[in-house]
Amino acid sequence: MPGRKVFKDYEESDVRAAFERARASNWNDFIHSLEKLALGSYLSPPGETAHMIADAKQAMKDNVPFPQSPEQAYRVMRSHRNPELVRQEEQVWIARWEQREKEHRA
Repeated sequence: MPGRKVFKDYEESDVRAAFERARASNWNDFIHSLEKLALGSYLSPPGETAHMIADAKQAMKDNVPFPQSPEQAYRVMRSHRNPELVRQEEQVWIARWEQREKEHRA
């Protein structure tokens, strides 16, 4: 089902939790931490992480300084949303999720 959409989006509390875990000092580190977190969690669906990654990538592409607080990160990320990048990132994570489920069943 690679064409399926992931409708669950992230909330400020999700960014806060990711921000605290990442302890990142720049967008690249934050994105890497989100990817690692998503790959390491079988219970977490890919939707909210895909959206956070897409929004963080867009903020980085737009040369937005890395925020000092999760609340600021949430506002920045949401204000730099690129719907096409979100859709692309969803598809990447759906494919990874489906592959992981397939391997888990084998």
